Amino acid sequence: MYNNTKYCSVFNSDSSETVAYNNPLFPAYVVYGLLSSYPDYSSVSHWHKDLEFILIKKGTMTYNVNGRLIDLEKGSGIMVNSYQLHYGFSAEHNECEFVCILLSPELLQVNDWFYQNYIEPVTENSAYPYLYLSRNGWMASVMEKLDEIYDSFGKIPTEPLSYFELMEDYFMLMKILYENLDIGSQTRKPESPDLSSLRNMMAYIEEHYMEHITLADIALSGACCKSKCSLLFKKYLRDTPITYTTKLRLRKSLSTLLGSNSSIADIAISSGIAPFPIGI
Repeated sequence: MYNNTKYCSVFNSDSSETVAYNNPLFPAYVVYGLLSSYPDYSSVSHWHKDLEFILIKKGTMTYNVNGRLIDLEKGSGIMVNSYQLHYGFSAEHNECEFVCILLSPELLQVNDWFYQNYIEPVTENSAYPYLYLSRNGWMASVMEKLDEIYDSFGKIPTEPLSYFELMEDYFMLMKILYENLDIGSQTRKPESPDLSSLRNMMAYIEEHYMEHITLADIALSGACCKSKCSLLFKKYLRDTPITYTTKLRLRKSLSTLLGSNSSIADIAISSGIAPFPIGI
């Protein structure tokens, strides 16, 4: 296997991610990646409407979904549902090879009735912010479909018939999920005040990471005190506001470095790493 991880995804001001799809005109992202390709062996917490699937091929990884930590090892995987805060990391800086698949639910929007009755009950079901995937029971069929999606669509360049194969596998994948999840428990609860506050603070950092920002500035953006700000970051992101901001700046600088001829000093300044101190 080889690493073809892309760094051209864009994090928006609300901490959502605009995904760099394999084909910009077709919302599917399928790659083989290395965790060491990310600064400090950690992605930055984010969310998107796309369903995210991670399949562990070698090594281990920890996934954080809304503050819940899920340990993944070779042969296992995870599905992160739409709009959930998440990121993968290794606290021990252990290498992990994985397949990452992001699929937009909009690919399955045959018509409004079908989408509302058969797709949204899965993708917007608050009872399932994530699913731990194994190769046992009915989940083995999910893993099999994900393997097929990678085999057909993860190649470069993508063959024309791969689009048909991906759509066929995606529909079958959603059918398996619909059949086996407790769709009757579907709920659309409003987001908790704490998560709303955290999203606002993450959005503030995204908008102002190039500036010198303080803990008080971040807390104010989330309408909370500094201690509550630190508590929310620790609870949901397992990071301090300082560490989160530093990781975001490093991710921004790495993206620029890989796609620019600018000097390291200029990139550091444009990413907020210099002349401002790392701490906030």
